[in-house]
Amino acid sequence: MLHVNARKVNYYVRMFVNELTDEVDFVIKNSSSHRRLTKLLNVDSDNPTQISAKLKEMRSEKNDDVLCDHLKTFLSSLPNTNLSSDWMSELTRCVRVPVPDDKVPWNVDFGESDYKPAMFTAWSVLHTTLDPSSPKPPWADEDFTLMKKEDIQHIKFNALDELHGKKIDRRSRQCKYLLNPETGLPQNPSGRTGMVGRGLLGRFGPNLAADPIVSRWKKLKDGSTKKIQGKKVLECVFIQRRDNEEWALPGGMVEPGLEISMTLVKEFKEEALNVCHNDNEKANEMTNMLKETLFAKGTTIYEGYVDDPRNTDNAWMETVAKNFHDTDGITYKFQLEGGDDAFNSKWQECSASLKLYASHTSFIEKTVKKLGAYW
Repeated sequence: MLHVNARKVNYYVRMFVNELTDEVDFVIKNSSSHRRLTKLLNVDSDNPTQISAKLKEMRSEKNDDVLCDHLKTFLSSLPNTNLSSDWMSELTRCVRVPVPDDKVPWNVDFGESDYKPAMFTAWSVLHTTLDPSSPKPPWADEDFTLMKKEDIQHIKFNALDELHGKKIDRRSRQCKYLLNPETGLPQNPSGRTGMVGRGLLGRFGPNLAADPIVSRWKKLKDGSTKKIQGKKVLECVFIQRRDNEEWALPGGMVEPGLEISMTLVKEFKEEALNVCHNDNEKANEMTNMLKETLFAKGTTIYEGYVDDPRNTDNAWMETVAKNFHDTDGITYKFQLEGGDDAFNSKWQECSASLKLYASHTSFIEKTVKKLGAYW
């Protein structure tokens, strides 16, 4: 199936608006000397408070394409033409080149002279702070796009790699991926996306995540199991993402050296239960309880490539989605609360009308059918 989410032209525009807003606010409060997006902003004459208010107003727009149009209109209206031009140029970098369905596969001739994808890697992937001299975060690769092909040949793509004493699994769960013959960089196995670089992803090649599908049968007030058309109704735990406010499974990236099984537990307790590292005793207690009960045994629902809007030609998401079905009432012993990267968390009935982030709806459909529930 041709990826759809990974070709969303304006997906990264929302991230740009958020970054721009944060930096304008930071300059207002601190007059920071470290400016990336606001180096041409004049605090005295450009009315940064008004700019910030307008950007925040725009963020309420749910449609990425409409948001991009609003942003372009606003930027073109700024009196400071140099600032307007600079921000418009930055915006262009994170907008994908449209890729028609019939041109997605690599073995289909795009007219290579015509395929000129946007090159974009988010600042947060390249640096830990606004200071351009700050190092990259520990979960990200060096920027291989700045290196010659011969200088990255030591990287073990399609294998278990090791950098700075940490093991990095660069193997795909789906296939052995190809390397671009010109750059030596991984090539998305599902085809063109309209963007090269890494976007918001840390690793070139596959970026492995783990998605726990925690489920139980929906109970009515009298304690009986809800049924529709003679089939039991399943409910699962979902979280509302902070970055785009979409509902999703409470998953996350697999950290180097951490087993997938531990990532599933870690992400569920942090995203859905709001049990984080600042309370070690509670976190350890919850981890042990989940490992020994609910997460003691799970069923793999899906393993492989994910049609994720963060994907690029050089970096893409893969996941291991596992179902942990509560048959003993364990899930009634803890309270859901959004945490870490989530606004909210909730139990939600599963049906064909369910709309979730990226490929998560398909994972739920597979789970429902595996358990013989209503869909």
